[in-house]
Amino acid sequence: MLNIVGVGICEGQITERASKLISQAEVVFGSKRALQLASKFISGEFHELNRFDERIYGEIESLAKQKKVVVLSTGDPMVAGLGTKLKGNVEPGISSVQMALARLGEDLCNAIVIDAHARNAEKELELIEKRNLLILADKKFDPSIFGTRRVALLENICGNEKILIGKANEIKISSDYSILFVWR
Repeated sequence: MLNIVGVGICEGQITERASKLISQAEVVFGSKRALQLASKFISGEFHELNRFDERIYGEIESLAKQKKVVVLSTGDPMVAGLGTKLKGNVEPGISSVQMALARLGEDLCNAIVIDAHARNAEKELELIEKRNLLILADKKFDPSIFGTRRVALLENICGNEKILIGKANEIKISSDYSILFVWR
């Protein structure tokens, strides 16, 4: 049996249901950060994932036919996460999207979420004419494409957190763990 479990992005965000799935697992896989967030619930063997690809996903799914397996996902597995890569039961977690919206006092229903991590999201960015945008970004993303629109940059949520509000053409992203919120 395979469970993909969201562990949140900050210490203490693991739900009660998620903690039970983790503690009942015979084998747990996750990134270094995900394993750290869930460490007090892991009772079986665990393996750090250093890369994520189809071969690894296949090996995990094969093992899950014989054992209770949990794959940990930082944040929520269904927000640009592992829930779309593996076939199994998904237990949601608290995402960076939810944290950013809470910090800004913005409603998810008024925004479109776009994943621009290491990929070209140019086509989706045209949606700014219809809704606010919440962009999962990295250092390569250039906010200046939004000109003088008002934006908020949130970097390293739950870490060395920084929030800047200003004009898009005056803001530079300095972390690969960034969210850019663009007001319509």
